[in-house]
Amino acid sequence: MHPSVAIAKAYLKLAPAFPPRYWTAPKAFERSRMEYDDETAGRFLKWFPGVSLSEMSVLDIGSGYGGRTARYRELGARRVVGLEICSRMVEESRAYAEYKALTNVEFHVGEGEHLPFADDTFDVVTSYDVFEHVHELDKVFDECMRVLKPGGRLLAVFKPFYHPGGAHLSAWISRMPWSNFFFGCETLIGAVREIMRERNNGYEPRPMRERDKLWTLNGATIRSIKGMVRTRRFRSVRMDLAPLFSQMNEKWRRCKMQYYAFLFRPLRHIPLLNELFVHRIVLDITK
Repeated sequence: MHPSVAIAKAYLKLAPAFPPRYWTAPKAFERSRMEYDDETAGRFLKWFPGVSLSEMSVLDIGSGYGGRTARYRELGARRVVGLEICSRMVEESRAYAEYKALTNVEFHVGEGEHLPFADDTFDVVTSYDVFEHVHELDKVFDECMRVLKPGGRLLAVFKPFYHPGGAHLSAWISRMPWSNFFFGCETLIGAVREIMRERNNGYEPRPMRERDKLWTLNGATIRSIKGMVRTRRFRSVRMDLAPLFSQMNEKWRRCKMQYYAFLFRPLRHIPLLNELFVHRIVLDITK
């Protein structure tokens, strides 16, 4: 084992994490209900105060198990369409919408890079914690613009790659922060594979794609997103960088962030440092 891999492995093992039961053996509608309850609490739409989905046609990219998408319909959207790459998740989403007795809700298997919809179809495109996972973000972004009606809005919220949990290992390998900042991706991959080999618990992440930096991660940073937005024309653009420690962080109370948040808030405005201290990138773009 290369010394750097051994060091990375030791770092990750300081705070081990294991796949939760709802990943490995979920109950019927368990994930759907979790998403639904999350959005009932306003988890996504709270990022966009004043936004109403009433009478809107909505496309939800990366709709997961359909719970959040179903909630959008209950909030008054005229038509809601969910898109997800996993057929099993789409099947459960459809069953959940039927269980909720919702009409004008549909789910499709597909990729954001090739949206199966005509130009100028939707009033709103939503995406929550998904843009960091798509294979080719620039293509997904352009597809979102294509299917939006003139004057339609793209609402997206997602983590930058160098967020403390940006490696997305905290649910199944390690809760140690900034692992992909302290270690190169190849080193980190080697360390994770060593830990998986030792555990031998049968869990395997999704296979890495050609352009992935880590498992299902495209490596999108604040700088790359700004560059992507800068080269395109829109009616209006709002790109907010939410501070790492704020009331928008679900750990606000548990970690007593109110006592130290003010010290870190200015860091979101400092290039390079902001990559490490931004909680979410928030995009609100009007076509």
